[in-house]
Amino acid sequence: MNVRRGSCIVNRLSSARRMSVSGSAATAGVPSPRACDAFPYASRDEERIVKTTLHDIASQADMKLSLKVYHFQELSRTSLMDDMLQRDSRYARLKQDLREDVSHLSPAQLVAAMVSCGRLQVREKALWWDLARAVERHTVKTRSGAPGLQHSQICLTMYSLGKAGIRIKDRFYYRLFKLMVKNAEVWTEFDMAWILYAMRKRRLKAFNQDLPEHQMWAKVTINIAAYFRQKLHFISPQGIVFILYEFAKLGLYPGRCIFQAGRRVRKHVGLLNNKALVCLAVTLARFDWPERRLLKRLSSEVAMPRRMVQLHPNMLAVILHSYARLGIRDVTMLENVTEKLARSIDKLGRKYTTMVALSLGRLGVRGNLWKPLAERISGQIDYYSPADLALIAHGFGKVAVRDPNLLEGALADAAVGSVAGFTPKLVACLLDGLTLAGCLQEDVFRCFMEEYIRLGSIGGRQRQSMMARVLFAVVLERKHWLESQNAAWQPLLNRLQFAPVDAPPRPYHRELLCCAAALSLTEARARRRKGPYMVDLHVPVEAHIPATPGAKRVISALAVHLMAEAEFCPLTGELLGPTRLKRRQLDRMELQHIGLRRKEWLALPDTEARVTALETLLSNYVPLRRRPVEVWMSLQAICASAW
Repeated sequence: MNVRRGSCIVNRLSSARRMSVSGSAATAGVPSPRACDAFPYASRDEERIVKTTLHDIASQADMKLSLKVYHFQELSRTSLMDDMLQRDSRYARLKQDLREDVSHLSPAQLVAAMVSCGRLQVREKALWWDLARAVERHTVKTRSGAPGLQHSQICLTMYSLGKAGIRIKDRFYYRLFKLMVKNAEVWTEFDMAWILYAMRKRRLKAFNQDLPEHQMWAKVTINIAAYFRQKLHFISPQGIVFILYEFAKLGLYPGRCIFQAGRRVRKHVGLLNNKALVCLAVTLARFDWPERRLLKRLSSEVAMPRRMVQLHPNMLAVILHSYARLGIRDVTMLENVTEKLARSIDKLGRKYTTMVALSLGRLGVRGNLWKPLAERISGQIDYYSPADLALIAHGFGKVAVRDPNLLEGALADAAVGSVAGFTPKLVACLLDGLTLAGCLQEDVFRCFMEEYIRLGSIGGRQRQSMMARVLFAVVLERKHWLESQNAAWQPLLNRLQFAPVDAPPRPYHRELLCCAAALSLTEARARRRKGPYMVDLHVPVEAHIPATPGAKRVISALAVHLMAEAEFCPLTGELLGPTRLKRRQLDRMELQHIGLRRKEWLALPDTEARVTALETLLSNYVPLRRRPVEVWMSLQAICASAW
């Protein structure tokens, strides 16, 4: 009895020792033979496949090489990646056996192994190099001279290399392309897409016409473009989208056949899968091709309920960014996309939050999405780069969304902490966004102005306009910030009065001046500059009148502004950031801002109706005396000569 009890105690101690050893081994990162029990499986079916496959690998010591490739392929079809499966010693041994026997793999087994490595996202360069050498042995180094791999198999291996992000020497691609380009007419739509994908990932682009490798890259792309145009009617709409997407990502234009491709894809937008829809939007944006009918079909397809359920928030962010780059504001699509993103903001990736903020700012979309987006950004503010911080601030400012917790708190602190990483362009974006949102603080302004002056880059017309707007806002509203500044600030402040104004004369300016003359406003002037702004019609007031009854502020002139549709939110109809700032600053300069929608103004039937509309706007501020139509017609020639 005592002996039996003693043996039980010994067994318990030994099992406890084994458990402690296995636990310490797992903690130390050593592959465990039963690590599959802790894997995060997507379903019970996937768990059964993984555990059965790993059990077969361990139970058969003399397993055939073909069966090993089969098991490796089965594991690659699951949601688990190589870094997770590597914790199990059976998988690690399987991968090591494949590397040792790579020279004995048949062409089909070699292709299957490379595709599986690409799916599993294997990062071991030694394994990939061995597989690449095996591909060369089966293609360019055969005894008979005939390749053992078909063109589609070769393209698939290059696609797998690109998907894994492994850098293989250029001579590997040069030899394979030299073999394949001899029979380029047999390339299918999949081959073309795979080749372009591999070239994009490896950055194989022709720059130097004297190098043989660059000549080969150019020859391959020319052949793909030529046979793409020749086989366009035989290629599926989805294949057309992917090929054009790869051309766009490479920065290459495939020729006039793109218009035929657009017409073909437009008829079959409903047959595209979710990835193809995203690629189509990105392609149109990269080609800067706002094809209205195609975009209309794309918008209606994206807004469908079944698509909204299937599309991931990250995909919707990419589509939204493409529309922002094209400047297309589709109201129905924007309503559905913003509603979906507001509900699933926690699923939005970090880089996609920047994309959403910038896109909504460019499109001028206000609404309920900004509050959860600001909370999402605040929660992961430490992981954003200086470019992300600047673009986020600029997006919030463009639509005048004032969120103090983010713009005056977390984002401002993160920006000041990483000020050394800002370029002059990013500094201008950050300061302009905070100014438009009304969240610019003194310490942030001083810090970034010193960095901007130290960098010493003036920039183009757009950046100069942004900095002029920022400095004018500070001079007008917070002049004490500029006190006791060093001499380096003075040239930048002097440049403020010479900042360019992006307001070219329009045909309606002459008619607007004629309408003012018809109302006996002889001192009215069109396109009058006030600070960094250009007023469409400036009407002085003889006696300064209060803005409202009993108000302390007085009005010295009226500033009539014909506002474009881009100055309003397409969903709520509210004014956006630049117009709000312009109205606030004109108010400080004793000018009454009077806005009128330009679209409604131009939609009036004739000039007489426009005179009536202007009279309705100005009758509460200045005395008006409308002239008869005959007298007004005689004054029109005088206004034209004065113009």
